[in-house]
Amino acid sequence: MKIKLPYYLFLLFILSQFLSGCDKEDEIIIEPEKEVFNFLVTDSQRLYINETRGLQYVVTDPVPQLDYAGNIYTIDRFEIRGDNTLNFARKGFSVNMDQKITLFNPEEQTEKQYEEFKLLAMVYDFTYIENSTAVGLFKELDLWPVYSFFTEVRLNDNTQGLYFFIEDPFEYFIEQKNASFVIRRGYYHVVKNYSISPDSRHDESEYIARFRKIYSNLTIYSGDQIYDTLSAYMDLEQYFTKLSIDMLIKNGDYTDEIIFYTKSKNNNEIFGVFPWDVDDIFADQPHEIGNEWAIDTIFGHREYSSMDDVIADVGSKLLFSIEDDLDYKIAIDGFLYQQYLKTLRTVMEKIDVTTIDKLFDYTYQHVGAFYANDSIIAQSRYDHDKTNYNLFKANLSEKRQMLKDRRNWILQELDIQQNQ
Repeated sequence: MKIKLPYYLFLLFILSQFLSGCDKEDEIIIEPEKEVFNFLVTDSQRLYINETRGLQYVVTDPVPQLDYAGNIYTIDRFEIRGDNTLNFARKGFSVNMDQKITLFNPEEQTEKQYEEFKLLAMVYDFTYIENSTAVGLFKELDLWPVYSFFTEVRLNDNTQGLYFFIEDPFEYFIEQKNASFVIRRGYYHVVKNYSISPDSRHDESEYIARFRKIYSNLTIYSGDQIYDTLSAYMDLEQYFTKLSIDMLIKNGDYTDEIIFYTKSKNNNEIFGVFPWDVDDIFADQPHEIGNEWAIDTIFGHREYSSMDDVIADVGSKLLFSIEDDLDYKIAIDGFLYQQYLKTLRTVMEKIDVTTIDKLFDYTYQHVGAFYANDSIIAQSRYDHDKTNYNLFKANLSEKRQMLKDRRNWILQELDIQQNQ
């Protein structure tokens, strides 16, 4: 597949303008056709992957191989993954390599080997800017340590479109950060899945019980007592930071999109926080509106048919969602909420207008390069919303201004609400 010349020249012009103020050594040239994950499957496997709906399964007999950068890699496990994305032709993939793949990280200027990674199809990510926006913000606040980038995926040289590569966070935290245990939270604060280090001093029941203590203490303590109690189990500053970004980007679905991993802080082992699957941002309203089934019940039955119902319950709080009981506790506990507002202000001061511009310029450069290839972007016809280059530019401009305006509004509200 060749890049059409007019678009290619146009992109070179845009990139030259963007990079004109950079030092030569800092320049990163995006070459979409150089980073292609081409999985070698049978014809029947390819048809089955594209045609099935609602099924999560492992592809076997034979297990696919990976053709990448001129090398053929063997794969140990190739899984069709996701929740609602399983209902689309473009599937997400979870890959466990038999032979580790070596990738170059241009931002760190290092090569690393990867055994497990995800390839997200982003079928709900309108014009493919949402993951880039959210991840860029999380990186600025040291909440996104894993390696990620945009790439093309093919099955037997048949393009599947634009994907988002993410090294597996479970593997990352256990193997690179020496975490003993990693949990993905589900609805009703259940443990959706987990991974335990072979070097862990405890079995999984100990860590799961520790995680559940976060929630069992919510109705017992309040004020500085609940703050101190929660701090003994989790990195509250990290959690507040994540909620601050969720507020800024209007994250419409994050109750079951968060990972907790064990880490050491002040000589104690607590749960750190890692955001996950952020392709439902810029939402009109939080997920709990009209979704009674999704709301936690530790504080009794809660139901919201509109934002007026939310405000009637907790007031006009600077939290985008109170679906999860931990977030609800932060909203209703005066001391916890004021501690959260301190973090929110710090985050808003760090994510200034210059930072927002930098993040959107990055998206324009890294995602925009793929729009020069019609065959890649044409696959968006299988997504929730089809895209094109004009929609990409318009959405990028609109969301850039929206985040600036929303940041200003949050800062104005902080002046009103802090220390009331």
